[in-house]
Amino acid sequence: MRKVKSSSETEKSDPELLEHVKSLGLKSVDDYQRWCDRNGFGRRLKKHWKQRCRERYHAQEVIAKGRLGQKKREKRKLNEVLLDVCSGHLEEDVTLPFLKRLCQILRPNGQAKYERQVDRKSLHKLLTRLHECRAKLFDGSPVIEQLGQLPGNTYIEALALAAAHSPSWLRPLNEWKPRSHNAGRQFASLLRHLFVKYDDVPSFFDKVWFSGRSKIAAEHRAWYLHVGKGQNIRHCQLPIPFTKKMAHWFMRAPNDATIEQALRWGQILGLGGDERLARATFGTRLTESFGHDDFWSSVIRWFIAHPMLDREHVGPIVDYLHNQRFVPEIVFVRPGHREAAQPPQPDLSMKGRTPEGMVRRVNHWHRSLADDNRHQVRQWAPHGIDGFEFIEGSEKGDNLKVWTIRELLSSKSLMTEGRQLRHCVATYVSSCARGRCSIWTMEVESLAGRSKLLTIEVLKGVQLICQVRGKANRLANDKEKRIIRRWADSAGLKLANYV
Repeated sequence: MRKVKSSSETEKSDPELLEHVKSLGLKSVDDYQRWCDRNGFGRRLKKHWKQRCRERYHAQEVIAKGRLGQKKREKRKLNEVLLDVCSGHLEEDVTLPFLKRLCQILRPNGQAKYERQVDRKSLHKLLTRLHECRAKLFDGSPVIEQLGQLPGNTYIEALALAAAHSPSWLRPLNEWKPRSHNAGRQFASLLRHLFVKYDDVPSFFDKVWFSGRSKIAAEHRAWYLHVGKGQNIRHCQLPIPFTKKMAHWFMRAPNDATIEQALRWGQILGLGGDERLARATFGTRLTESFGHDDFWSSVIRWFIAHPMLDREHVGPIVDYLHNQRFVPEIVFVRPGHREAAQPPQPDLSMKGRTPEGMVRRVNHWHRSLADDNRHQVRQWAPHGIDGFEFIEGSEKGDNLKVWTIRELLSSKSLMTEGRQLRHCVATYVSSCARGRCSIWTMEVESLAGRSKLLTIEVLKGVQLICQVRGKANRLANDKEKRIIRRWADSAGLKLANYV
């Protein structure tokens, strides 16, 4: 009598079968035979390849239907799904991106060292209370427009952070009730109920709960909790020293400012500057980095001491000063080899400089960049953002115009752009090559010919249009801004409020 092979023997003798079992998401031949019984397929192990294809297709179809049903449930009954996630009953099967991130956060090892672990009970309690009050915070769409699809930029993830800081709650959760139908006002009210003692935290500060889970974002939330308890922002570990006057103006920064912009706002107004100067620094490296504070504080004092300087020159002057004092020069030592030397003016200071002289130096620098051939060898790949074309008027009406926005992908194109528009976009070669940002040019073509109008900078990651400059660093006019907004809408970009 012939001996019947066991399942383990069959696996070893037929590797194709084992591979087929794995493709179905099963662990053993016994599991495979039980799966066949449940799904109406034969139990025999020797099958034609077409039959195995049908089984794989069926398994994929079952998974797809299950995920589709789960996705519909998540959208229709999000509050129930969230409670299941908090309870630990649902973790692996969620489909929406922000729910996946929430599951990652709730795992014991899913928290960064500088973040507090989210307390499941506190989050469950918080979500239950919001559901009882019919709050409009069960939403996974981006909250802060400028941050776009940045992880953390949803109410659900912000609520998880609020639950992580439940030991700092100042008032009982069950005493909070929404007094508005607007989701933004509801969340602001909830934050002030939980964390703010005197209701004097400015609205721009709320952005720290949507800025992700980086170390800097965690520090900013610690500032929020500190200020919420009635303490002064000066006592936090700020990147620049603050006086009492600076702290006063920091708390009065505009609602559309980021934390970094609010710090500069407080510093500038605390030193005696005005709002126009503070606004002019938005979008410059002064609100991106706070290194070398002694030097940049002297620059800010210089701007304040010359209030009649056109504030359109602030950005170009900051770029010029940064390049001259901190960017190493490239020196060609022999054909094909170059080395980094000292910056052009490592000891540059603002003493004795006049606005007229500074503007002349900036213009001369722009001209020298246009004639510099040292960098005309670098190219980089597109950043994956769609270009733009908009046609208005008609040839018959003799008013046809074609507006185009396209990405610049080489150092040579950046220098050509800077030469024609007389600005310093050529200094962005390394930033573009490293992928920190992308540079775009707006052109218009009419019956009279083609002309360049604007250079546009887009920050990668947040997909934010952060800077727009025309010839000699002029700002965009209303017509050009409307074209940029059309492009932003079609390409999924955000437009900074200060542009």
